[in-house]
Amino acid sequence: MEILVMSVVVLLVLNWISESGHRRTQQRAMDKLQTKLDLVMDQLGVVVPEPEGIADADALIRADRKIEAVKRYRELTGDDLLEAKTAVDRREQNLR
Repeated sequence: MEILVMSVVVLLVLNWISESGHRRTQQRAMDKLQTKLDLVMDQLGVVVPEPEGIADADALIRADRKIEAVKRYRELTGDDLLEAKTAVDRREQNLR
């Protein structure tokens, strides 16, 4: 019985490791595609319009309320935490 339980645990761990590696591979591929898309858009002069209400996030940045600015930016754009933080950092540099 113990061997069966250990076998199941080992199989579950191996499955988890395999899925984790697959997700990282997919994320790297998506990051490469995003980089290429950004380059093409820059080359063509395509500008993505800012979402409505972005001034709210900018006001929070100016008030040194960066965490709230990231939260507001996420609400406006649907970006994940890292994307929103990166965008807010970029906006902060442009506002100064």
